[in-house]
Amino acid sequence: MARRNRPQPTPTVRLPEGFAAGYAGGPTTPDERQWALTAYIGQFVLWVLPPLYIYLTKKRRSAYARHHGRQALNLALTTGIGVGAALWISQWLPAAQWVAAGWVVLSLGLVVYSATRVNKGAWHRLPALVAWPIFKDRPPRG
Repeated sequence: MARRNRPQPTPTVRLPEGFAAGYAGGPTTPDERQWALTAYIGQFVLWVLPPLYIYLTKKRRSAYARHHGRQALNLALTTGIGVGAALWISQWLPAAQWVAAGWVVLSLGLVVYSATRVNKGAWHRLPALVAWPIFKDRPPRG
């Protein structure tokens, strides 16, 4: 009995514009996972700077790093805006401090969850309530 050749997964295909083929772009490389992980974990130290750097520098080279850099950037900005607004409102309504604290705890939990998913090479989306799509997925120019 002849053995059937099973199709092997294809490596990530780089197109001339730098986009990977398809939404998921094929299997992720360890380098792509490391950059995406840095976008999430870097928020603990420098808030919005690591996701912004990764989004701007890797968006032409890796669909995976671009997606997760954008997700982490949206999460950091939404958290900053939401917590800032809640703390401003807490001048008149002290209970708003609890809203700010809850938002921070939720965001930190999502950062840890996203970091574990990214480290495994999974594509996922964060809920729009906590990661409002300020930066949307559109192809880079040039």
